Amino acid sequence: MDGTSVYFEDDGGPGVPVVLYGGILDSVESVRASQLAKALQEVTEFRLVYADHRGLGRSDKHPDTAAYTMPLQVADFVAVLMALGVERSHLVGRSYGARLAFGVGEHASERVRSLVIGGQQPYALNPDGPLIRALAGVTDATRREGAARFVEALEAHSGARIPAFERNVYVGQDGPSVAAAFEGMLASDDLSTRLDEWRVPCLVYLGAGDEDFYEQARRAAALIPNAEFVGLEELDHVAAHFAADRIAAEVIRFLRGN
Repeated sequence: MDGTSVYFEDDGGPGVPVVLYGGILDSVESVRASQLAKALQEVTEFRLVYADHRGLGRSDKHPDTAAYTMPLQVADFVAVLMALGVERSHLVGRSYGARLAFGVGEHASERVRSLVIGGQQPYALNPDGPLIRALAGVTDATRREGAARFVEALEAHSGARIPAFERNVYVGQDGPSVAAAFEGMLASDDLSTRLDEWRVPCLVYLGAGDEDFYEQARRAAALIPNAEFVGLEELDHVAAHFAADRIAAEVIRFLRGN
């Protein structure tokens, strides 16, 4: 829509397409290596596609917050489908990618067979949520000093170090783009005011200890007709991001059913 080039990788094959997006620091390398992707790689009936968000990995970088509006991000997803020659796919998104999934459900539901939405919610973000407050406090430093500052804030919030492979990917991301993407998300209003009219099948899952997003996501899932909601006990937002083995069987069952 705005000339941004987005990067994706297609594993090919005759199966039903499933496009996977990670979080605000996840590029294709870390999405491919995730436990959820590895579980899906064992299932032969799907054609897996891994995509970089704008601003991440090998997609074009933008230091301007205005480049990260939801309509532009949805257009990126549609552009991936067009490049694949695919009319409809499943969309599996985690964290920032789950926010995109909600956006696709609102703006381009005709392009998806189903949405798997992990670790986000479709309403305006609460700036007083503990994770959001921690990340907002380091956006200026992330812009000046690099994505490592954003990673350190995530680790301080969760009280645990991010796994080594993902951490190496994360700290290599473009700091100004990460900061702009986060600020764009923080500035966005509710993604939908008509969730009760949605008809796209949705599986929504979060860590039950995710103070920023859990209750809002559960409320949203209750409004979406026939949506499924799964709470992962004893996990916060960051822990749930790296514990997809807890949800992989549910995701595969859901995709097969839709």
